[in-house]
Amino acid sequence: MTPLRQPIRLADLGNERLHQLYNYWRERCPPEGHPMPRAALDPIPLGPLLPYIMLIEVVSPGEAGSFPDMRFRLVGDEIEGRYGRSLKGATLDETFPLVQRSDTSHQWSEILTDWTPKYRCGPMNFPNGRRFEAERILLPLSQGEAPVAFLLGAIFYQPLATDQDEHQTVAGDLEA
Repeated sequence: MTPLRQPIRLADLGNERLHQLYNYWRERCPPEGHPMPRAALDPIPLGPLLPYIMLIEVVSPGEAGSFPDMRFRLVGDEIEGRYGRSLKGATLDETFPLVQRSDTSHQWSEILTDWTPKYRCGPMNFPNGRRFEAERILLPLSQGEAPVAFLLGAIFYQPLATDQDEHQTVAGDLEA
């Protein structure tokens, strides 16, 4: 099913953990509108969120129209538990085969050029047959001369009944 692609207002989202991460990121962004510097990332204030957090390095932004090369550097236990293995060092495209589909794959490359936080909420299928509603946020991090060198993200999962095949995916730019 094609996702609804629209701007998403943070105030319309009920997940308080998502609000916490977004506000943490926003408070550390420079005033001139650039992404939060990677050096400003301190895991201590994120303590309760760490099981849901992922830090993804942008190895190469990719050619125009191609998928960027990204690699997991840090992945929380709650995310790795869904895959049943460590994801540290794995590339995004080998870990999320669905990312290459036409659902929300545009978010991974768009964030590198527009520096705008991305939101997605919709069903996610895992190789072991389990299904979850996955609510995801992606936040750009800069480093040195690279406007977006890392992505700080989180995924929050809820069980999804097997009869919810028509569950709609909602995706878009996240606005304060």
